[in-house]
Amino acid sequence: MSTLSVPPVPISPRDDAIQLYRAFKGLGCDTAAVVNILAHRDAAQRAILQQEYRTMYSDDLLKRLSSELSGNVKKAVLLWMYDPAGRDATILRQALSGDIIDLQAATEVVCSRTPSQIQQLKQVYHAKFGVYLEHDIEYQASGDHKKEIYHLELIFLYITTFEVVTTGIRAMVTYKELEERLIAVDGSIKHLATLIVALTVKVDTMMSSSEPKGDDHQGEASHANLRSNSNHGVHPKPVGVDLPRFYGEDPTGWILLAEQFKNYHHLDDEQMIEIAVIHLQKDAVLWNQWLLLACVTKPRYEGLEVDRMMVEKDAKALYKAGEKKLGTDEKTFINIFSERSRAHLSAVTSVYHSMYGNSLKKAIKSETSGNFEFALLTILRCAENPGKYFAKELHKAMKGLGTNDTTLIRIIVTRVEIDMQYIKAEYQKKHRKSLVDAVHSETSSHYRTFLLSLLGPKH
Repeated sequence: MSTLSVPPVPISPRDDAIQLYRAFKGLGCDTAAVVNILAHRDAAQRAILQQEYRTMYSDDLLKRLSSELSGNVKKAVLLWMYDPAGRDATILRQALSGDIIDLQAATEVVCSRTPSQIQQLKQVYHAKFGVYLEHDIEYQASGDHKKEIYHLELIFLYITTFEVVTTGIRAMVTYKELEERLIAVDGSIKHLATLIVALTVKVDTMMSSSEPKGDDHQGEASHANLRSNSNHGVHPKPVGVDLPRFYGEDPTGWILLAEQFKNYHHLDDEQMIEIAVIHLQKDAVLWNQWLLLACVTKPRYEGLEVDRMMVEKDAKALYKAGEKKLGTDEKTFINIFSERSRAHLSAVTSVYHSMYGNSLKKAIKSETSGNFEFALLTILRCAENPGKYFAKELHKAMKGLGTNDTTLIRIIVTRVEIDMQYIKAEYQKKHRKSLVDAVHSETSSHYRTFLLSLLGPKH
């Protein structure tokens, strides 16, 4: 439900154009007049006004607003002037091609929109920017990932691997022993990174207890080769190998590679954890990219009907792909979350809790991380209650020291003509404070006036 307030008697586009032209004339800009007009016009009225202004003054209203306004009020007004699909396209383009890639903004837009909104958005995106949204997500998101870890790739270029793990060594660390240790980890990046360091102790034990005995000349040669390579810096031909990733199989080889990685670069435990964190974050970026691509390419049903058998099947599949196994089968999460309707996912959440005694949200938090976690939670929360989701994001944008004005502007401007009344109600219910009061305390001047005009009265 919209909170936009428009004049009861429509103002002619010609009169609006004249008033805006006068506000731009002379030294400075009458920002108050601009805000008073534009904050009380709906999408159709804004579109006609832009056409009228161009006809009357041979000038682009958006360009004029950009040159006359400044700061946050400029950002808010310019974003407001687009229709919903054009606005989303603009947000995504800026998020995917700016100097700083804003994957969270891109994720929020893609994962919170309905299938029909995404289809319209894709058409506008291509018409407006001459490229397909899917291509920008794939190219720009992966480009951001590459920029973030470029310095690490230079290091990893010369990492080597040793083919010295004998059958005796593999037998010493059973899957059962490590399974118990891995299950104890809650899935967070920090814990997973710390795990890599902690398990290297097991490797030392394995190495010391696997000394060749008797006539085991082959084992002796392999062991001597390993010791020589480790202690004297003699390595086989360099190959490009990343920090090893664990997929839930027999972890013996994974532990050995992690130990080799650590020793090769003379890393202490803290350095090892930092590098492991970066690699796990890198994985989260890539899974998030694939989820966004799936969301904008796969068709989804928008109706309210659900297949109860399919709901139960999906709940079981998600449990098997996450909490039940070591590691996470991200592809299962991507397929279900990108292909199922909101009503279906909402039903899956309920069934998952009744079947396994844990919420699906908590499972996602423990099994995933970074932008991938944010994307899955965004899809799930918008399936259950979009008003509650956006109320929470607005609170986060204003919580603590400073305000995330980019997020504040994006959510208010994009939701005013859709469901802002519900968002305000959810905000009031959760925080015992009106959204209007919260925004008033975090903003000032014409910027405050504009946002409050869009939000309408407190209740």
